Amino acid sequence: MFVGFEPVAGALVPFAYDWPMVGLSFLISVCGAYVGLRWSRRVRQPDGRLDIDRLLCASVALGGGAVWSMHFIGMVAYQTPTHREFGLFTTLASLLVVMVLAGAGLAVASRPRGSRTANVVQGGVLTGLGVVAMHYTGMAAIRSNTRFDWDLAIIGLSVVIAVVVSVVALWLAITVKTGGKQLAAALVMGVAVCGMHYTGMSAGTMICTSPTYAPSLFAIEGDSIGYAVFGLSLITLLVILVVEATRTGAAAMARTRDIA
Repeated sequence: MFVGFEPVAGALVPFAYDWPMVGLSFLISVCGAYVGLRWSRRVRQPDGRLDIDRLLCASVALGGGAVWSMHFIGMVAYQTPTHREFGLFTTLASLLVVMVLAGAGLAVASRPRGSRTANVVQGGVLTGLGVVAMHYTGMAAIRSNTRFDWDLAIIGLSVVIAVVVSVVALWLAITVKTGGKQLAAALVMGVAVCGMHYTGMSAGTMICTSPTYAPSLFAIEGDSIGYAVFGLSLITLLVILVVEATRTGAAAMARTRDIA
């Protein structure tokens, strides 16, 4: 695929996308968005208090599934002739920051007081900044005999996309209630999240810094790491979805008994 490339300092590193892996990144983003939308439906209790269980599960599904898993698999899909690893602690930090800020954004967007539009915009900005922090923290986690030369204009564009995507996502999370509309919204969110990620990826040009790379401690690597993240994320989302469906069904039965 990369015939003729010589890993010498200063050389531009060619890249190509593994399109099946790109497809998996989109699929996990849609799955995470759908599960997150289901958990977000009643993140506020009737008295206006946060339902912490729903908030946590929505944060895991939206931040961890729809955004972070998509991002990580998308980075794996970015193929280069140079050896790459992902720093463990930096990668985990990128996961934590997006889940925390996704939850914070959802809490702000769903506030029962004030203007709904203002709340959604404020929550979207907060979540969008979390997505940006996650993306570039995740990029910083790459360990290789290369460095990135960044295009600040494209970085700025990716920030704008992240904030707009987050505002739209939170608006859908607190307004879309039916299953069919949630699925349609999840597809839209999947396209939007992938658009932000691959725009952000295009902001960096890889430059070779040395002929070889010495592996580091506490790093994630392997030919199957993208598939492993996809599988673990999908299992987590399925468990969260089953719990949500069971909880919703039990609540519906309780309401039926009360009416009877």
